[in-house]
Amino acid sequence: MTFFERYSDLCLSHGYKPVSEQAAQAIGSSRGTISTWKIGNNLPRPEVIVTIANAYHVSTDYLLGRTDDPVDYSDPEELVRIAKEATGNDALRAAATRRLVDLDAKEKAARQAATVLLSLYDRLDAADKGKLEGFAQGLLLQGKYNNG
Repeated sequence: MTFFERYSDLCLSHGYKPVSEQAAQAIGSSRGTISTWKIGNNLPRPEVIVTIANAYHVSTDYLLGRTDDPVDYSDPEELVRIAKEATGNDALRAAATRRLVDLDAKEKAARQAATVLLSLYDRLDAADKGKLEGFAQGLLLQGKYNNG
């Protein structure tokens, strides 16, 4: 299934024609742009794929055809819904619960790291804060971190 076919199915399931003004507004795009996806079998820019995934509550991997499972396992709200609704499917409920625990642990570790970094940053004078910010921006411009 192509990207456009998956996108089209999602639109139709939400009551939109895929190349309609409603569908374009739902993802912050234009009908012309959406038409290019259909006619040329082109993919949208990565940030647009993320917007579509968020608007229709599916994973980007699903939109790109990397999986046939539309569930966005990075969305805690979706995982809670799955865990609550997975009656009779203990494996699905357990998987969703494990993923929620994993996300919570990652979020906690990220908050702890941010707290440490902010406390170190706060100890610097204005000139050194500027140097640190410039250094960080330089690292980001090297292209190593342009994946997301």
